[in-house]
Amino acid sequence: MTPYSNSNGTIPIPVPRHSLSSSNPHLNPGQNNQNNISESGLTLSNTLTEPVWDTMERDLLRIFNNLKLVVLPNPFREDPGKALRDWDLWGPFFFVVFLGLTLSWSASIRKSEVFAAAFAVLAAGAIVLTLNVLLLGGRINFFQSISLLGYCLFPLDIGALICMFKIHFLLNVIVASVTSAWSSWAAYPFTNLAVKAPRKALALYPVLLMYISVGFLIIAIG
Repeated sequence: MTPYSNSNGTIPIPVPRHSLSSSNPHLNPGQNNQNNISESGLTLSNTLTEPVWDTMERDLLRIFNNLKLVVLPNPFREDPGKALRDWDLWGPFFFVVFLGLTLSWSASIRKSEVFAAAFAVLAAGAIVLTLNVLLLGGRINFFQSISLLGYCLFPLDIGALICMFKIHFLLNVIVASVTSAWSSWAAYPFTNLAVKAPRKALALYPVLLMYISVGFLIIAIG
């Protein structure tokens, strides 16, 4: 019997205490990953199980933040491409429905066709803008185009609401012209970011043409 053996004649093998602990990364890799995520400041969220009000609050906050970029357009802001990255379809859907309803209420005949024209203009504008930017070597997808054009309809929504009262034809022309310019200027920072410098004017041209067409539609119906 050796000095290191027990009464049975076998030599015990020492087992490190930390190897039996649940904090060992080899035995519990999931917990180790969670600890690393917590230390790095990252949090994992599951939106499928969150309350409905939290989802609505997050979507409304995104709509409000994107709308601020349209109401106060500034091509020299610190992050002009934020609205393109944080795009959504709830805001554009609301603004195009509001525009269609306002124009249909102003129209004396063919109200349903006028309402459908608002959706057709937005869809055609998004397709043209997407293809135009891609052909110019830029980067944008179809849903980003819908989000951009839909949010920038907000000034024209205001113009259509004012012209719905049919105060005076000259006032309608002024309001439609100002709101068309406002919408075009609001879309400028985002289209400006999507393409390179020598081709920015070519990217903005179809957007400007679309908002001018909506302005003429407001004048004609009003």
